[in-house]
Amino acid sequence: MEQIAINTILQRDATLLFQIFTEKGLKFIKLLIRPVVVLTALLTTACAGLSMPGTGALEPPGQASIQVNPAGVQTDIVADAAYNLMVAEIALNQGNTALATERYIALSQSQENPAIAERAVRVAVYGQDLDAAAKAAQRWIELEPNRVEAREVIAAIYIRQDKVEEAFGFIDSLIETSELDDAQLFPPLLGILAREKNTEAVLAVSRRIADKHANRAHAQHLHGMLATQNGFGEEGLEYLDRSLALEEINGAHAARARVLLRLGRSGEAVISLRKAVESKPDDQNLRLTYARLLVDIKEYDKARAEFEKLHQASPNDAELLYTLGLLSLESQRLDDAEKYMMMLVRLDEREGEAQYYLGRIYENRKQYDIAIDWYQQVHVGDYLFDARLRIADMLGLSGQADEAIEHLDAMLKGSQSDGSLVRIYVAKGELLRLARRYQESMAVFNTALGIVPGNSDLLYARALVAERLGKIDQLEADLKFILKTEPDNAHALNALGFTLADQTDRYEEAHAYLKRAIEIMPDDPAIIDSLGWVHYRLGNYGEAVRLLRKALSRLNDSEIAAHLGEVLWVTGEQEEARGIWQKALKKSPDDPVLLKVMQRFTP
Repeated sequence: MEQIAINTILQRDATLLFQIFTEKGLKFIKLLIRPVVVLTALLTTACAGLSMPGTGALEPPGQASIQVNPAGVQTDIVADAAYNLMVAEIALNQGNTALATERYIALSQSQENPAIAERAVRVAVYGQDLDAAAKAAQRWIELEPNRVEAREVIAAIYIRQDKVEEAFGFIDSLIETSELDDAQLFPPLLGILAREKNTEAVLAVSRRIADKHANRAHAQHLHGMLATQNGFGEEGLEYLDRSLALEEINGAHAARARVLLRLGRSGEAVISLRKAVESKPDDQNLRLTYARLLVDIKEYDKARAEFEKLHQASPNDAELLYTLGLLSLESQRLDDAEKYMMMLVRLDEREGEAQYYLGRIYENRKQYDIAIDWYQQVHVGDYLFDARLRIADMLGLSGQADEAIEHLDAMLKGSQSDGSLVRIYVAKGELLRLARRYQESMAVFNTALGIVPGNSDLLYARALVAERLGKIDQLEADLKFILKTEPDNAHALNALGFTLADQTDRYEEAHAYLKRAIEIMPDDPAIIDSLGWVHYRLGNYGEAVRLLRKALSRLNDSEIAAHLGEVLWVTGEQEEARGIWQKALKKSPDDPVLLKVMQRFTP
């Protein structure tokens, strides 16, 4: 594909070159090269700008007649040029880049046309003959000394040849002589240097440019950007700071913030961008960069405040409305989230996505019928499949398990990838598990594993059902199968460790699994809860209470509350245990684990 693309570019350039030939010139060439008259079409589309040294281009029709004189000097020169061009194009078309390069180099030296020299450069670079490319580029500059691209190209060639002095000389000459202002001159230069893979040479050149032109902000910005791109964050930051001290270059604050984030200095990045926004409050691009940074570091409320300001300036901007809707949903500001998503619906923007998230909003409100209505309106886009799955979830949560199963069975009848099949079967099995129809759930997962054998998600889901059925051997086999191929699967480690701690006396083995899980996901409240539970089983009550309190503070879950209450009760803190259980009971009055432990200790 790459070769086809490059050939297309080269053919396009050849077409431009040949357009300078006039009809009479072409007729003249045909007379001289009768044996290859079949290649006239090639000449028509591939030759350009041949001229004789010391003369102008061939004259257009009607202005002068050309005398056919094969014995004349001028005729020989034109014939040679035409022949070289024809050979070069045929060679290029046949993949003989060495011959094509040789003939184009000869043409570039004999002709006074910069287009031919430019094409010689491209052909030589394509053929990876950098010495020839440099020679052609020098000729291009001779013929077109004010052409910025010519100097940039030869500098890039010298960088590939590791000729730092020569590359610096051409770029510095360009900077010194160009009539463009720095805001026009430096960005293309940055683009060219950023693509070069000889990092050491690139940085040596850009550093010298920055140090020589210490009072030019764009020169500092050039090296700062290249240094950060190539992993020299501290050096890049220094030069970006120099740049900003001289001039506010568009995008420089954002680049500086990215470097600080990469260096693990997120606090500095936020302060830097906040100050920049405060100094230029009307710069919407800068504020947008700041808002996105706040999202990246999960400062959602602050990010939402900045996006609100952007929204006030552009009230119908669909991207801003969508972002505000997501941020509001993330922070459980459901009324605001609904407002923004409804605006997208009215504007007919983000079709499918807006409807999907309106479904999520009503799902959060536990208004499942309305959520289903919105999910059913998702007909296009990436969220179509998810919306259909969530309809089944809503039916299940509404107590309509059979309807949910029918809905999922209808989805299974369609053409689905293995990934989609797994998700449908997991949803179906989970619906049955939550409905305490464990045997049916087990049958669903057995069927699914017959279709997609060894799938980790299906094995994990079946293991949870096996635990409910008291089939600990099945659970252990499924989870250990997962861990053979995914030894760092923290969820499998957690499920295995907790079950061994809860339903066997293999506490030390359980502790080993959970220790590995917490190393992988140290902030996961479910794993913290399991580790606390195994410490309780081991008799380490103080550590158990500490871990269970930590887990409950991170996730208000009835099962964690049941565990903490039990440990507190056993250690003599009955009143606190009762309070924790009663609070959890208000939120989850039907939770079987919570009810079981309360009946055991407070019959």
